[in-house]
Amino acid sequence: MTIDPDTGAIAFPSGFAADAGLTQSAFRAGPAFAHARVDEAGVRPWIHYRLPGGELDGHPLLIDVLFHAELLVTVTVAADLYPPGPKDWSNYSLDVEAATKDFHDQLLTRLLGEPTESPARPRGHFSESQATLARPHTWRLPWGTVWSGHDAKGGGTYLALTYGNRRDEAGRRPNA
Repeated sequence: MTIDPDTGAIAFPSGFAADAGLTQSAFRAGPAFAHARVDEAGVRPWIHYRLPGGELDGHPLLIDVLFHAELLVTVTVAADLYPPGPKDWSNYSLDVEAATKDFHDQLLTRLLGEPTESPARPRGHFSESQATLARPHTWRLPWGTVWSGHDAKGGGTYLALTYGNRRDEAGRRPNA
């Protein structure tokens, strides 16, 4: 996996690539769409597509691309460090989530350098081995931000590329 720190272009082992110029129409016309699952849980014109990103260091990558109409807003990535088997709450582990967060942080530091923002103290109550879950990291770049963290409410650990302030801009647009 690569992220261009100058442009925000991201490429995955699966061959899927995205950048700030990717439109929903181009995504749907490309080869990655054949492997995508549409998640229309939100309110149109917001739409998520979930797809495999290949493997990195032996771990499957799961990708979520979020569009507002034609505009790519966010690319979210999660490495799956869980052992083979069912992916449900019965197998959920904060230790695995902490290992996932460390994996994401090391990857992003290798690709983008040190984060530009990290809390001085952990937020929340985690064991020492899980303290990384309480420390989100942000990289502010010319094209947008990259965030690595843990969603304590939803239980997920992921990294997200957000292009500019498109989420705010899209929220101000009328739903088309």
